[in-house]
Amino acid sequence: MHPKQICDDLAFLGSPLVLDGDDLYIEHPENVYPELVEFVQSHKKRLIQYLKGEYSMQDHKVKQTIDKIINYFMGIDQEMNPKIDDWFNHDWDAATKAARLLVLFWGNGWRDLNSSVSNFEDEVTDKLSLEIYERAISYFKGKKA
Repeated sequence: MHPKQICDDLAFLGSPLVLDGDDLYIEHPENVYPELVEFVQSHKKRLIQYLKGEYSMQDHKVKQTIDKIINYFMGIDQEMNPKIDDWFNHDWDAATKAARLLVLFWGNGWRDLNSSVSNFEDEVTDKLSLEIYERAISYFKGKKA
């Protein structure tokens, strides 16, 4: 989910996100369910980047692609799974890079496999994520030609 959507949804509930330096607060947290607070906390790093104007549409495309790949590895049913499966079957290096990315997230402290990796991203994972994204785009554009 794009950070803008998260911000818009919270504002609609009367609990906008407030950025104070590098800290993120939910205004009027009593208006939202604890599960939503947890969701915001699990996306905190991306939300802060967005609110600072440091989160581009390209960043979102890369991170959304990685989120879909992680869902694929986790066995979460999604429309993209057969396409990802086909891609990995034809691009073993991409599958290996994706597995390596999961190991890097784990090394950065990602333990709750049902939560977002957003708080566990760093320069190394961002670089590898971009490489994986570019391979995916190249593969899928080539398939359409």
